[in-house]
Amino acid sequence: MRKVPLPDGARLSLYTAALVATVTGTASNAANVVVTGANSLAAKALVVIDSDDYPELTGRVARVLTATAAAVTLDGVDTSNLDRFPPGGTVSLIVLDDDEWQRLPYVPTFGLTGGEVKTGTSSYLDVESDQDFGNGRTARRLEYTISWKQDGAARAALQASDGMESVHRLQFKDGSTSYYVGELMYDDVPSTEKGAEQTTKSTVLLRGAPTNLPKVV
Repeated sequence: MRKVPLPDGARLSLYTAALVATVTGTASNAANVVVTGANSLAAKALVVIDSDDYPELTGRVARVLTATAAAVTLDGVDTSNLDRFPPGGTVSLIVLDDDEWQRLPYVPTFGLTGGEVKTGTSSYLDVESDQDFGNGRTARRLEYTISWKQDGAARAALQASDGMESVHRLQFKDGSTSYYVGELMYDDVPSTEKGAEQTTKSTVLLRGAPTNLPKVV
């Protein structure tokens, strides 16, 4: 029988290294995009995509499917639509090192807002009923709180990343992972409500929808 998916027990982490592109090259038009550029990546490595030519891909996290010294293939990053991805676009890849994550423990609240459909309305003289049309989505943001600790490593990591582009990782109990890329705005002033645990709040202005990746096999 189907098991109901719950986020309970998921672990939140913040990427602490600088987000610097290490691979830049021309992207192909394919169901699994190929970025042609010198690199030292291996299969299953994680990268964040940045691209002025293809802004739809900016902020997306992808797993390397295959790699050679001259090209990288990204699993599930589909650029085959020529209208959305005109040929010859340049893509940069930021490698996420497994050893550069700081866990953010004791998370009382965690939630996404935004992403609602924006609409407009057309009204015509010769048509009795108005018609709505889609016009993109509202901006998305991630908001969460963590338990306050004056000398905690999590607090130090959040302070260092305040106001900067960041990557958050939420690891679920089934082995799947969600990644959130965007500007981190950290409020280092803890709450002081009587009888309530002291917490600090972080807001992440996301570059797009979170990336959900299955368990590595």
